[in-house]
Amino acid sequence: MRRLCCFLLCIGLLAGCSSSSSAKELMMASYEGYYLSIEDSERFQRGSDYYKISGEMSKIADGSYRYYVFLDEPQIAMYDVVMLAVENDTQYEDAETMMPSIGIFEKTDYILIPFQSRSAAGYVKGLVISGESGEASVDLKLLVEWRDKSRKNAYREYIAFTLTPDGYEAVGNTAASEGSVNE
Repeated sequence: MRRLCCFLLCIGLLAGCSSSSSAKELMMASYEGYYLSIEDSERFQRGSDYYKISGEMSKIADGSYRYYVFLDEPQIAMYDVVMLAVENDTQYEDAETMMPSIGIFEKTDYILIPFQSRSAAGYVKGLVISGESGEASVDLKLLVEWRDKSRKNAYREYIAFTLTPDGYEAVGNTAASEGSVNE
């Protein structure tokens, strides 16, 4: 919780100094905030009532493994969707590479609306993030954040699962979502 407050304070300070800060620095601060939010979370869901999460993993030629995490089949309208996955409980300070994400570094706002898909209008059918692992199993902690149609209310869910070449196994400890993260 303390890190979340620090994150929000940093974003506020950075927003006030945007003329001297580069867009890349702001995106990196946002990435760090999302990452630390996953580290601080103590409750992870096994899935979501609002969308479907699935994944797959396969071995690639160099002997490592590539994995994909899919978010699709939205049950509600989701605007400005952000996803970030942290592998094997790697602490932010120890991460040697960027973790798989979408919606943080792109200039596109991702919008998912049930039973609608119009890429030209910005409505996508689903989202995918991917990463590589040297092991045949990876434990992932996923943050999914979105806003409602008014973009005034933000919602955040944390989902934990293990991904292997044999499939996706949910390991979350609760079925409840974080609910609204009002600003």
